Amino acid sequence: MTSRARAITGFVVVAIALFLTPALVEAADMPTFFVIFLFSVFFWVAQASSWNVLTGFSGYFSFGQGAWFGIGVYAVAVLTGKHGWSFIAALPMAGLLALVAGLGLGLVVFRLRRLTGEIFALTTLAIAFVLAALARLVPAIDGGTGIFMTGTPIPEFLGEFNTAMYRMTLTIMLLAVLASYLTYSSRLGWGLFSIRDDESVAGGLGIPVFRYKMVALGINAFFAGLMGGVWSLRIGFVTVDEVFNIRVPLFVILMSVLGGLGHWMGPVVGAVIIFTLSDRLNSAGLTDVNQIIIGSLLVVLALAVKEGIYGRMRDRWLTTLITFFGVMVVTAIFDLTGSLISDFAIAMVTTVVVLMVPDRLWERIRGRGGPDREEGPPVGMEAVTGSGP
Repeated sequence: MTSRARAITGFVVVAIALFLTPALVEAADMPTFFVIFLFSVFFWVAQASSWNVLTGFSGYFSFGQGAWFGIGVYAVAVLTGKHGWSFIAALPMAGLLALVAGLGLGLVVFRLRRLTGEIFALTTLAIAFVLAALARLVPAIDGGTGIFMTGTPIPEFLGEFNTAMYRMTLTIMLLAVLASYLTYSSRLGWGLFSIRDDESVAGGLGIPVFRYKMVALGINAFFAGLMGGVWSLRIGFVTVDEVFNIRVPLFVILMSVLGGLGHWMGPVVGAVIIFTLSDRLNSAGLTDVNQIIIGSLLVVLALAVKEGIYGRMRDRWLTTLITFFGVMVVTAIFDLTGSLISDFAIAMVTTVVVLMVPDRLWERIRGRGGPDREEGPPVGMEAVTGSGP
């Protein structure tokens, strides 16, 4: 079985298990909070994965996630709240409008060679501020009054509210992660990595630089907007300040950098770790120091594990499994927290700390080299001249 076949098989197994989870939670008489927690995780995984396709793969650092997310939120809010559209009809428009806006930006910035690096990042950040001002000033969008979403009907076949949110966010998350994986393991991914290494050389080697960047930006904007459309129901009362703020892009960047830029699994791992830790800190009444703790963790990891935590997990997979499940068993036996999610958070943090041990020290402890790295697509100029997957 090829690596792609194994990945797709694993993807299908995980998807089936996640779709059955709400039924298992209900059968086990577990709190509904588990479903709420999981669909919040799905939201961040989708956002981080879509952002990574553009920034992690092509190297174009973007703050535009908040803009695409905001377009999706307001697309559904305006169409359902002011024009009487059904939610199911309005939801695709969230992704499509974000896609159109993203491609419109790409048509301008990707044609101008000057708009790269920090200039590109600042341009994408400015888009969110422009959209926020537009929404606040135009009565047809918001007009500064906000839009209520609490009365928006959800199709009955999706179940009650929490179950419906779970199913919708799970579906979008799976599609976003699948798109990231297929991009990573295809010629498109190889081309984006080459653009990240050296855009001028990549163009000289025959890579359609402009087209590849537009595709990456389109994937990023579409899934960010689509998930924003679903999340409008979660917000309840849509306002400019609630939607167009810096929280979404900053958290997405934290998650992706922590997990590891340039690999499709990095943002998935980073999103699970960051959101779980943030949720547990908030539950413990540490909301005020939440961002300080997470930011400090990111700084330490950036110094100790520059490639991202997923790279260490992949290289030290046996240690990862033993540490994580060992801590889970210990916390469960002694009932240290009384919460499965808190046990999960402690196990993750412990595993991350263990994985931060430097490679040289780790090899001394083990007395030999670590396991071989997982095979993946070549990432660099040499990939362009090689055969396709």
